[in-house]
Amino acid sequence: MFEVTLAELEDDPYPILAKMRANEPVCWVPALQMFFVTRWDDVATVEDNPELFTAATEPSFLARTLGVNMLTLDPPKLDRLRSMMLPPFKAGGRSGEFAKHELKDMADELLDQVEFNREAGSGASFDLISSYAQLLSAGSLARVLGLDHHGFAQMWDWCTGLVTDLANFEDDPELAAIGTKTKEELGAALDEAIKQSRTNPGNSAIDAFLANGATPEEVLNNVRLMISGGINEPCEAIGLVTWTLLTRPDLRQRVAKEPNKMARLVEEVLRVHCPVGTVTRQATEDTELGGVAIPKGALVSGILRSINRDESHWDNPDEIDLDRRQGPHAAFALGAHRCLGEWLGRQVVRQGVERLFARFPDLMLDPSHEVTNTGFEFRGPPELWVTP
Repeated sequence: MFEVTLAELEDDPYPILAKMRANEPVCWVPALQMFFVTRWDDVATVEDNPELFTAATEPSFLARTLGVNMLTLDPPKLDRLRSMMLPPFKAGGRSGEFAKHELKDMADELLDQVEFNREAGSGASFDLISSYAQLLSAGSLARVLGLDHHGFAQMWDWCTGLVTDLANFEDDPELAAIGTKTKEELGAALDEAIKQSRTNPGNSAIDAFLANGATPEEVLNNVRLMISGGINEPCEAIGLVTWTLLTRPDLRQRVAKEPNKMARLVEEVLRVHCPVGTVTRQATEDTELGGVAIPKGALVSGILRSINRDESHWDNPDEIDLDRRQGPHAAFALGAHRCLGEWLGRQVVRQGVERLFARFPDLMLDPSHEVTNTGFEFRGPPELWVTP
């Protein structure tokens, strides 16, 4: 048993997770009423054995907030949904078309607005997160899904509302109410999108889902899932990659000399900082994991942000190494539940940061604003004030 509060995890989880890995890699956490699994091999075991550790948990924050979706299902039901919904997110699908022909222009237009606002007198510095990262992340997914007519800010608000409830580990009724309200608002917008697709289909991801055989309910619930994760994670990653470059002049100089290293930097920042923190399963029978007895019905949380720094899996795990060659990280999860939108997310982060520094090559942190990373389930800088 490991005594820790959610507030402590929200503040700085990494020292706590390091102690868990060293002393109790599979441990019961009373404050959250679940087992934490903090080493890579143990989390891989959980993911590889859905007959013992099911994604169809009860209770389920995911199902409550989003409806039954891919992350609440096990194979083969999961496989059917993935086969219908993955194609638009591949390089050869709508996401590839967007990344090749539209993403750069979207980033530049948002940076035009940032520059206009500064010149209009809003101040020498600006908050990168609210002015750019949120809108680029939200706008990118909105464009691919075919929802951009609602506006990028609205998409971000929907994401925030869903995430509020998804991270509601202590079941706060006020936070749950925010999630319910957002779920209903977004549901109405998606109902309209589905009706439009049936009468006048286009080339959006939603059009593809329906054409591939997904039911309206499946589209509804899984698009909610995509908005909650597919917007928040790239936004956090843009902030984290930018912050890394602004605080690590050695890495900034290396990437400037070797632009092809930007992709590797993105991967290392995702690994070390892991914007999305956990995957939750439920034991289907009395079993054992890492030498610890797990009773039937117990919730088991695989801590992605821990296994990405697991000393038994990575060399110098806390270090960002642009020459690392140790295989993929788990920031997009593992196995059958790996994120559908990981290819698109990488493009948004990489191109978003590249366009930012192309526009503002002398970008610096504003020393009058402290940068803090917060959160456990979703973690990143709420604000990142910079000066061109």
